[in-house]
Amino acid sequence: MQQSQVWFRVAMPFLLFVATGTVGILMLLNAAYQHRSSAQFAALAKANAEFIRDAHIPPTDRFAGYLSQVLGVEAQFRRVASPDARHEAVTVAVQPGVELTLIRERPNLLFRPATLGALAVFWALSLALAWAVVVPYLKTQRLAMLGQMATSLAHEIQNPVAAIRLHAQLAGHKTILGEAATIESLVNQWMFLARPDPPQKKPVRLDEILADAVAALRPMADHAKVRIELAADNAATVEADARRLGQAFRNLIVNAIQAMPTGGALTVVAQGRSVTFADTGPGFSATALARCPQMFYSEKEGGMGIGLAVANEIVKAHGGSLKIGNHPNGGAEVIVQL
Repeated sequence: MQQSQVWFRVAMPFLLFVATGTVGILMLLNAAYQHRSSAQFAALAKANAEFIRDAHIPPTDRFAGYLSQVLGVEAQFRRVASPDARHEAVTVAVQPGVELTLIRERPNLLFRPATLGALAVFWALSLALAWAVVVPYLKTQRLAMLGQMATSLAHEIQNPVAAIRLHAQLAGHKTILGEAATIESLVNQWMFLARPDPPQKKPVRLDEILADAVAALRPMADHAKVRIELAADNAATVEADARRLGQAFRNLIVNAIQAMPTGGALTVVAQGRSVTFADTGPGFSATALARCPQMFYSEKEGGMGIGLAVANEIVKAHGGSLKIGNHPNGGAEVIVQL
């Protein structure tokens, strides 16, 4: 969607609402202010008439001039014709046959410099707020479009990758099998991001899920000269979605393998409802510890930063927690508690 279209569909109605609302509110406030001011003006005229009468001051034009200077309004000792719309007049009796008339400009809040300045500032803030709404809306639209494209591509890639894995397994090509597993894992990440369905929980054994994950990624680990050791004899049976939980475990294993490009060892230990992944790589940097598992953050060259984040979301969807850190003897350590 073009930016101009977004302005007309999102920002313009908001700005019109703000403009109409502020003008309407100002008109109501102005009417109330004029009513209150007129009552005060009438009371002022009455008080001055009583003062002139009690002090026996002669109602001359000269005193009317003095009174005008003191009060800041026009004062006359006679009834005047109805003033124009910009002025208002109040006439009160001073003594029989003598009346005091005070004339002033009708007060108006709308055209005061202070009011216009405040209104300009308010509308400028509203414009900035509208812009702040439009920019994220445009980004959301683009991300939604990219998400739809990614989902479509993931669906298209799934079947060919499954065929590649099957033929690689039959032919005994471990390298191709490992690369196919990597592609399949990436496809699964995008599928999860595009459609994070709630887990379909049922009783599953953690040791079986871990064994399947390690077996699927063994070719990739062998190619990278990474030795994987699995100790899951004391693993518990938990209520979980085996497919989703397996995806989370595979993500953590892939991350560990990729963190050791020159080879190393990955130890996976399951104790009850806790699973620990410890590798002999360089470990997490201070920045990674502060930002992980933030989506799209990665320190690996060419990394997309979704594997650990997706694993974290899957674990949280199961009511668990994922903690990252560095082992005292070196290497990264990720603990999943279910």
